[in-house]
Amino acid sequence: MSLEGLHVKGLLRRGEFQQVKTDTPIAIRIKHEGTTAVTSVTVTTATNIVLIDADGTNTLAFATYTTIGAVADAINALNNWTCRVLDALRADASVSTLVDGAITAGTSRTNVVVWDALVDTSAQLSLTAALSAYRDMSNLELAKDRRVKLKKADYAVNMGTAAADSAQIWVRKDNLETQIVGDLSVDTTATTLFTGVGDPDVFIGGRAGEEVIVRVKDAATLANATSNYVNASGTIE
Repeated sequence: MSLEGLHVKGLLRRGEFQQVKTDTPIAIRIKHEGTTAVTSVTVTTATNIVLIDADGTNTLAFATYTTIGAVADAINALNNWTCRVLDALRADASVSTLVDGAITAGTSRTNVVVWDALVDTSAQLSLTAALSAYRDMSNLELAKDRRVKLKKADYAVNMGTAAADSAQIWVRKDNLETQIVGDLSVDTTATTLFTGVGDPDVFIGGRAGEEVIVRVKDAATLANATSNYVNASGTIE
């Protein structure tokens, strides 16, 4: 890389912190690309997600699109709409795992209008936080060249049963998701899953376009506790 390229990379580098709590992970962040007015985006948790704008109504049934990844792919195939999977895995079930009801439009940190389909964490039996250059939804092509580095992952989750391979770290590149860490979970107690803080050479990720995903899950029950959290912190450069 040229000296100029290294300088630009340094200017683009930023610290990133993502925290999720009960029912706050963003499974799918949706953006409207057309110039027509948006009427609504609504989840009926056991049935479908419906996206309506002035050009028409698009109804995506969870019986047809059975995973979060399949729902996202179907949205991206629509006219006027794009989306990204964020605080979820593509293989997660779609039916009865998203927060029910009409989605209120919000804005990303770069002021892009978005509709966030949130995870019902007690139904999905997991809390998931992703470090992703795609979260802002402002320049998805540029995000393909950004590098995410996870420096610390920690959590406190009120779960039913602590178990092996229930505290996890994954990486996602395009549609491919690969598990990197699978540790014994710890019930309720604040726990550090991974840390590279203090050493610039210790991190997870670092490949262009790759996202890093921290997940704590349970096999049977996961309480809707106000104290639940999963944190992922690092850099995007």
